[in-house]
Amino acid sequence: MSETPEKLEKQHSRGTARRRAMMDAAWALLLERGFAGVTLNDVISKSGGSRTTLYEAFGGKDGLLAAVMTEQCKEFSAELHISLETDLPPRDALTDFGTKLAQKIVTEEVARFTQIQYSEGQHFLPLIEKFFEVGPDSTRKHLADYLSRQQKLGNITIEDADHSAEMFESMVIGDWLSRIMKHNPRPPMTDQQINERVSRAVETFLCGVATPQARDTFDCANT
Repeated sequence: MSETPEKLEKQHSRGTARRRAMMDAAWALLLERGFAGVTLNDVISKSGGSRTTLYEAFGGKDGLLAAVMTEQCKEFSAELHISLETDLPPRDALTDFGTKLAQKIVTEEVARFTQIQYSEGQHFLPLIEKFFEVGPDSTRKHLADYLSRQQKLGNITIEDADHSAEMFESMVIGDWLSRIMKHNPRPPMTDQQINERVSRAVETFLCGVATPQARDTFDCANT
């Protein structure tokens, strides 16, 4: 006897819920224990799933962690990408992008995950490569593409869009990464401090690459 649509829908919903619970459990365990400390038994115990379901959904530990990291990276990057896909003027778009980037990197969750990457990453290179592909590399490409579009519009002059994107991100991030690696993070910045930091970065970067005809539009006359 064939399955009814209602029964199939319930089975699908239960499967989605089990998958969600396993991914949430894996992410929590990853932040708590690092890559090496995540075990399938603990994921199953924490999520209430089964080993069979986990292997069917993810193929094993590496597949599960890859799925979790991909999801986290996409969520992290989604808002940043939106900032660069609007019709906002360059100063506004870069300010929006930089502010969101600064707000996201100062969270304890991001700091902890970054420490794990640099302490254990050499033993889990495929996972780290996937992280960079869907996270930092994707975001930088979006920024580079945005800068290339602005150059075609005659607003800025740059020789290398990728390098320019790297420079702007570095101006916003500053020494955050080195401090994280030394387990000496900055105290959380206030919204005002973030706004001031991003404003200085945008001013220095944008007015440094603005074409002569765009400087007045970008309010760079006195820079």
